[in-house]
Amino acid sequence: MDKKEWLIINFTLPKEQSSVRVSVWRKLKKSGSVNIGQSMWVLPQTESHLEIFNEISKEISENNGCAYIANAEFVGTKSSNDIISIFNKVRENEYREFIDKCEDFFLEIEKETKRENFTFVELEENEDEYNKLVEWLNKISKRDFFSAPLKNQSDEALKKCKYLLNGFAEKVYQANDDESSGSDKKYEK
Repeated sequence: MDKKEWLIINFTLPKEQSSVRVSVWRKLKKSGSVNIGQSMWVLPQTESHLEIFNEISKEISENNGCAYIANAEFVGTKSSNDIISIFNKVRENEYREFIDKCEDFFLEIEKETKRENFTFVELEENEDEYNKLVEWLNKISKRDFFSAPLKNQSDEALKKCKYLLNGFAEKVYQANDDESSGSDKKYEK
């Protein structure tokens, strides 16, 4: 059995505090923690993760709730490997969604290339989408504490996005150079 130390936060909030529940849930998800029971969330034990749980605990307490943070080591039938599997499953779902968005990006570049829509506006739109993908993958990667299997495939999908964007950018610059060269020739006559 693989022994690993964990942080657990367990909390209760009054039922009418739905906005606080959503806020806490979002912070827990953003931190990369996973739910292993009713209002029981886990992170690997680190100082930064303890700070995150302390901030969440403070928010809960300020809103008439109750939160407990504990150090834990899983024993018995549920080992650390089982918890790591839960983390990896959650990250796999995030990576899968990311890869799907990369596929959408591939299709968009293909569509605009077929249409020969080589404008700076289109390039800027695609650059913005690419930058969103980069930011999104960075967020997932920061939460991927145990190197989920789809990490490498996600990295490769982002590289393909960059490659396609660079190719599209070259076509945009080439098309616009051709247009400006052509318009210069018109003025020469």
